[in-house]
Amino acid sequence: MRLLAFCILTIVCNSCFFFSDFKKTKFSFSENEKYHSVNAVVPKKFSKSELKTDSSGNQVKYYFYNGGSVLYFAYLKDTATELQPINYDLNIGKDVYQTVYYKGLDSSNRYWRETRFGNYKAGYKNVNEDADGMFDSSINYFSLRMMR
Repeated sequence: MRLLAFCILTIVCNSCFFFSDFKKTKFSFSENEKYHSVNAVVPKKFSKSELKTDSSGNQVKYYFYNGGSVLYFAYLKDTATELQPINYDLNIGKDVYQTVYYKGLDSSNRYWRETRFGNYKAGYKNVNEDADGMFDSSINYFSLRMMR
């Protein structure tokens, strides 16, 4: 009985509190001719989403927001593919839990971040200071799902 009550409470809290500013979604891609899908959460109120596949087989899911912010999740066959410009002389990668991440401010004082792990990248750019925590949460959630 207690277990059932706990499960119901967890579901109710999860749906209305923990992710109230987020929309649950999936990043779907094919790897070695096998279809994969990973759960993700993204900040609500994106104006459009788009999945792009280039000639190298790189697959990137973009979420575009009013004001120019962009969030992305990527499976890259070519891991040297650049999804946003990063000045490596000014930005040193930090290793955290088998991932490397870069974060900083652009010339207009808006935040950007990119996290890399294996053939995957997740990141954002052109994000206001008051929203970077939500975008960080999206990338962290995705990264944890990919490392499982």
